[in-house]
Amino acid sequence: MLDATAPVAPSCLVLVAWIVAGAFAASAPAHADSRPGADLVVTHARVWTNDPARPQAEAFAVIGERIVAVGSNDEIAAWRGPATRALEAGGRRVLPGFDDAHVHLVDGSQRLTQVKLKDADSPAEFARRIAAQAQALPAGEWILGGDWDDQAFAAPRLPTRQDVDALTPAHPVFVHRYDGHMALANSAALRAAGVSASTPDPAGGLIVRDARGEPTGVLKDAAMGLVQAKVPPLGREGRLRALREGLRYAASKGVTSVQDMGSSAEDVAAYAELLERGELTLRIHAVASQLRWEQLAQVGLGRAFGSPWLRLGAVKGFADGSLGSTTALFFEPYADDRSTRGLFADEFQSLDAAGERLQKADAAGLQLCTHAIGDRAIATVLDLYEALIAQNGPRDRRLRIEHAQHIAAADFARFARLPVIASVQPYHAVDDGRWADARIGAERARTTYAFRSLLDAGARLAIGTDWFVADLDPMQTLQAAVTRATLDGRHPQGWIPEQKITVAEAIAAYTEGSAYAEFQEHEKGRLAPGRLADFVVLSEDVFAIPAHRIGSVKVETTVVGGRVVYERAPNGGPTGH
Repeated sequence: MLDATAPVAPSCLVLVAWIVAGAFAASAPAHADSRPGADLVVTHARVWTNDPARPQAEAFAVIGERIVAVGSNDEIAAWRGPATRALEAGGRRVLPGFDDAHVHLVDGSQRLTQVKLKDADSPAEFARRIAAQAQALPAGEWILGGDWDDQAFAAPRLPTRQDVDALTPAHPVFVHRYDGHMALANSAALRAAGVSASTPDPAGGLIVRDARGEPTGVLKDAAMGLVQAKVPPLGREGRLRALREGLRYAASKGVTSVQDMGSSAEDVAAYAELLERGELTLRIHAVASQLRWEQLAQVGLGRAFGSPWLRLGAVKGFADGSLGSTTALFFEPYADDRSTRGLFADEFQSLDAAGERLQKADAAGLQLCTHAIGDRAIATVLDLYEALIAQNGPRDRRLRIEHAQHIAAADFARFARLPVIASVQPYHAVDDGRWADARIGAERARTTYAFRSLLDAGARLAIGTDWFVADLDPMQTLQAAVTRATLDGRHPQGWIPEQKITVAEAIAAYTEGSAYAEFQEHEKGRLAPGRLADFVVLSEDVFAIPAHRIGSVKVETTVVGGRVVYERAPNGGPTGH
């Protein structure tokens, strides 16, 4: 029995307050002054709620971490109390916080301070930037990061170790292509890894060689692991330092949740430490490797285990590589290299073993996320998912295919029927669209990044960026989804324009869709009573401006759990939260 005279813990007060507040909002009682004072009210806003019951509003109130009421300015005025903080939006657009369905959080955070090669437009500029980084680092320290794009060179070609060897005699270099499926190592890094002309290609990988059989320095997919194993580990302090930079960057972009693909035990320990210290300003779903599924299962971790701030219970694997590295697996050969159809990743070299691993992980209650880009890889993962459903029986699994870029026409219906969530990255479409037609041909391109076809088939979309591969900025991603205008300016009306989706559909997939993909659709993704108060205030209304201007919209304020974690200063920079 509840003792009405006993003190109540503050956390219980918050819980009681928002439950009671929900009842007030639903019944609109006459005695509005009996409502508890809100911690925060947002007023004079153009609120896009994602809630079919009330799609738009002017204001809402927050107690603790949760929204307690949504309505007009007059309705929400009744929630003001002596200690209420007011956020006057000044007519600006307010959206639910963005939930990025696919990031590499530690890698992306590290990239903020590593060498940046994405827009290097020639091998000479590529080499110059690496040389500048070498001059800034102590002798012997590894040069990492990069995110180079050979297709951005005026005369596209793969870089080689000879491009940088003379400039980096005292530094091993290991810089990745922006898709993460290819990297360049200089001679010092190859020596450290023992990679030579006699080194065989590992399963699921390729050592690119010159006419004499010598490594050029370019390593694809599993072959990257030969050098990666020699890169000094990041360490606890280095990881925390990088993550603090990443948290600030995410807040400045309006990203309030991320789904971190391939989290290591060290990553999770760092997230937990930041949470314990009260420094975590980003909700994290830490997705482990599928190869580690037994470790999670042995301690009883099932899907969506944890708190709204940090959760576990999903595992991610690789079926193939990437289009840019010609390792995405297709039924037919590449149009620009008829000698290859791509390759299965090392985890999928034995389909029997891969199927057994997926089946056992599913039986343990873990959520399955599998990287698949080429049409044959996607079809294979759908086959394996269908088999495990038949074996383990029906339940709410939220099976996912990460990227789902190049789908065979017959497989759209399977995404909806099984069902399987398509976890997609629209910015990749406007990037790859510069050169993808030449690589796979116009016919296959028609069902590439086919967001419209997926929605029309009844499939669910979850949107993300694949940060570090693309920038974390949701505005760039929204613009890509609704315009499909390629980065080179050659398709201003959209590359494969029939696959465009609307601003509302893109926002829904980036908020509610991503929340659904991590079993959190009742916690976030909407601005509605009872939901977490995660939201962003934008400088312009993405529904009202021309679509090609969405990418230039700035985040004015980011709020996570009712706490302001970012405010844009008048000069455009951040204020310190």
